[in-house]
Amino acid sequence: MRDNHLHTHFSYDSDANFRDYLEHYNGEIVTTEHYDLSNPYSQQDDIPDYEAYSKEIEELKRRYGNRIRRGIEIGYYQPREADILAYLADKDYDLKLLSVHHNGINDYLDDEVALMDRPTVIQDYLDRLEYAIGRVEADVLAHFDYGFRLFDISAEELKAYEIQLCRIFQKMIDCGLAFELNAKSMYLYHHEPLYRYALGLLKKMGCDRYSVGSDGHRLEHFRLHFSDIQKILDEYGISADQLIGDETCS
Repeated sequence: MRDNHLHTHFSYDSDANFRDYLEHYNGEIVTTEHYDLSNPYSQQDDIPDYEAYSKEIEELKRRYGNRIRRGIEIGYYQPREADILAYLADKDYDLKLLSVHHNGINDYLDDEVALMDRPTVIQDYLDRLEYAIGRVEADVLAHFDYGFRLFDISAEELKAYEIQLCRIFQKMIDCGLAFELNAKSMYLYHHEPLYRYALGLLKKMGCDRYSVGSDGHRLEHFRLHFSDIQKILDEYGISADQLIGDETCS
């Protein structure tokens, strides 16, 4: 089971090196570096250096073999859509994650967001997420709960948004995106019940594309709780051939 959500020093919020992962794991590695324009957290455009990134991967392949893939995590922000599309137009990635990280004022993980009105924040996030799907080409819808990660919310509370969540998931399915089981959300933010709730909806809707990612920014989080996630996949009848990248793992 490949870790499909991983960062290195090419992401603004990580200092990890490729070798950290390559020497820890013998299977295929794909990193998904942050691309976030108008990022309120860093107060700048955060754009990975594609040429340097590609060069380092080619150099590492000579030592570690052909088991490194290029990826990107696209932080969608509607006012900068034209810039996002222009950046992606001439780039070749093996895996593209679609995310919504901010609303132009706050990243949804900013400390002050935890003090804001919960329904207002959740609705703002879900509206932006629903709009984002299909606006850029991608393979995976990442951490569906990112906008409410900071909230201690139960699956029962999340059911208040079920109609919109089903619209989001149907749009995801129609656009050919896989649903990500995000280990950081599930086990560091304690949102496993929310992911179980989402999986229940997705199975009823006939979703057959899934992705597993640690959202790791350092080695300690690489393949985080993957054995627990495998048990959940088995429980919900999600097979290896439904997992993005699984067929290439060793």
